[in-house]
Amino acid sequence: MHALTMVLPSPTRCDPPCIPYLGMYLTDLSFIEEGTPNMTEEGLINFSKMRMVAHVIREIQVFQQTPYKIEHHPRVTNYLLDPTRLFDEEETYRASLEIEPRHARLSMTVPAERT
Repeated sequence: MHALTMVLPSPTRCDPPCIPYLGMYLTDLSFIEEGTPNMTEEGLINFSKMRMVAHVIREIQVFQQTPYKIEHHPRVTNYLLDPTRLFDEEETYRASLEIEPRHARLSMTVPAERT
């Protein structure tokens, strides 16, 4: 059983519009591609594999066909596009360190200090 199926609700049980977690679909497609041969032992096209791929793609298409009714709020748009709220590279790096300090990393190697 896919690990995310225990955490995330099935997208087929959601009423569109909703935004599915595409990582789950990409993982499923990767497993199908890597774990299932394109041809059968008899040298024929493996239609079982093609049906599995089509099923995953069909689920994604269901969500793409449902329109989202999002009301436009100019204040929200202006807030999100306000250039004075953008950080430069150094400010972004400092904010990143505040959120996730270097000592909290799981990596055994410590990258060189930024100057």
